Amino acid sequence: MRAPCSALKKMTGFPGLFPASVLPALLLWVSMWGSPVSGFSVMGPAQPIEVPLGADATLPCQLSPEQSAAHMQIRWYRTQLSPAVLVYQNGQEQDGEQMLEYRGRTELAEDSIGRGAVALLIQHVRASDDGQYWCHFNDGHISQEAVVELHVIGLGSAPHVRMMGPEDNGIQVLCSSEGWFPKPRVQWSDMAGGKLLSLSESQSQDGDGLFHVEASLVVKDSSLGNVTCSIQNPVSGQEKASAIFLPEPFFPRTSPWKTALAGTLPVLVLLLIGISYTGWRQHKAKNREVKEKEKASQERAKVAKEKEEAHSAKRELEKDLEQRKALYNKDWKKALIYPALPLWRRERWNSENILCQHFYSANKFLKIRKYILYSEKYINYDFTSFTYLKLSKIQYRGRRFMYEKVEKQFFKIF
Repeated sequence: MRAPCSALKKMTGFPGLFPASVLPALLLWVSMWGSPVSGFSVMGPAQPIEVPLGADATLPCQLSPEQSAAHMQIRWYRTQLSPAVLVYQNGQEQDGEQMLEYRGRTELAEDSIGRGAVALLIQHVRASDDGQYWCHFNDGHISQEAVVELHVIGLGSAPHVRMMGPEDNGIQVLCSSEGWFPKPRVQWSDMAGGKLLSLSESQSQDGDGLFHVEASLVVKDSSLGNVTCSIQNPVSGQEKASAIFLPEPFFPRTSPWKTALAGTLPVLVLLLIGISYTGWRQHKAKNREVKEKEKASQERAKVAKEKEEAHSAKRELEKDLEQRKALYNKDWKKALIYPALPLWRRERWNSENILCQHFYSANKFLKIRKYILYSEKYINYDFTSFTYLKLSKIQYRGRRFMYEKVEKQFFKIF
């Protein structure tokens, strides 16, 4: 078993192990944790034990009523019984169930174990040692335990305050420090002690669990002079502070022309927007007018084209009528000599000449009718009456039987 440290060697009994100032706290703890169960109970300090980072911590506990604990198993643990911070059994410490991070750093003060007073010594406490510890006594079938709270206090470096440069019509100031535990509080203040709000704040932990903090402040009032950055430990209330002087010439100055520009710039922007909108409306109206003119021009061109097509059809119709007129005059002359022809000549003339001519006239009639239907809003002709007049000439100038034959053939064609 390792020898206890020099501080523990001076302990000769329970009164020496627990100072008089701790005894009322132990009695208060008894009232909080209840009465003994099956012959004994375990007492621990009612208040947390605060230890600076890197120092040695002593966590005491006591059996009530006083009795020897040398034959008992004493176990100190964090969140579970095994592995434990320290295990004492059969008069010596057992390393088999000990947590790796506590090996070589813990001892059990057993000078007053005959009266049930023991203490756990943790050397060179770390940030990870912060928290609750359970003191567990086991006497065969009876076991009792108590909780001891350990607060590790880490005071970091003095704040380093420096100016970063102009920011938002003021000066940005940065405060940084490291080595704090637990997470510290940062506060800016002026020369009169008035509190100033930080612009931003960030905190991070290193590999040892210690906090590094940075806070920034924008000072816009050039009359403040000094600003102070204070960093405080929330457990012990200890703090460290640093101040910086801000000369008035370092603050950005607002030029008169900038002030005037700030007032006139919105007006100029609104005026520019109005001019742009008016120009856009005029351009849009001009485009609409051009499109309407183009549409009217296209409609006029379409009407002119339709008229030209109608006049072209009319000219073709007139040309065809002239041809038909010449043909009808020729037929008229033949009709005059028709009665003087021999019978065989008249029959041949009737079958080959007249019927072929009327068949040709029927086809021409259909073609002319097609153009008339297309151009009927410009030209008005009655071709049915015209055709009837043509047949009437043949009827009255020819013989009666020849007209009936020609008329029968004509209606077969149409």
